[in-house]
Amino acid sequence: MQVVLNRRDKEQLVIKLYQEGKSIRGIAQQAHLSFSDIGTIIRRADGHDKESDIETKDLKNKSTDTKALWLFSNGKKPIDVAIELNLSVSEVQEMQEEFWALNQLHELAFVYSEIKTFLPSFLKLFHCLKNNKMLSEKHIFNVLKYVGNDLPQLTDRLQCLSNDVINLEDKKRNLLNELVLWNGQLYDLGRAIDIKNQRLKRMNK
Repeated sequence: MQVVLNRRDKEQLVIKLYQEGKSIRGIAQQAHLSFSDIGTIIRRADGHDKESDIETKDLKNKSTDTKALWLFSNGKKPIDVAIELNLSVSEVQEMQEEFWALNQLHELAFVYSEIKTFLPSFLKLFHCLKNNKMLSEKHIFNVLKYVGNDLPQLTDRLQCLSNDVINLEDKKRNLLNELVLWNGQLYDLGRAIDIKNQRLKRMNK
């Protein structure tokens, strides 16, 4: 029969597992709590001074997750954490999301997981809005509104205009070829007229 732990028992279990160097993911699996709840318990147990306490601890025997969280808390970039702990990109991303969750940045973790494949495009859009001083809820709403409603039509219109440009370029090339041909014919006609004029002059002498 499985024992059901109350809130206080779960908090004590979290602290015990944390002190044993267990990873946040491992604690969540055993205590059946979210990352954010675990982070709250750990911060409370550390007296809201987790950074200064961790700095005085020996991390050699701690888990990789704990070391990664400590590096993130000290401002290290993901690439620094990957090099320091010899981790893959996916492992560092998972640990960074855990770090965000522990710092009550759940929405950031969720948004990142949703758009990380398209992050460069979202950053370009963000900088475009920022440079045009459009980083307000009203402007963003209008952009999304017009994009959602008008983008398909604008895309079709752009395709039509692109086709028109291609057709005009073809017509331009054809007209240039005809102009070259006409110039050649005019040159030949001018030469023929010169020859006839010369003959007429010789006949009139």
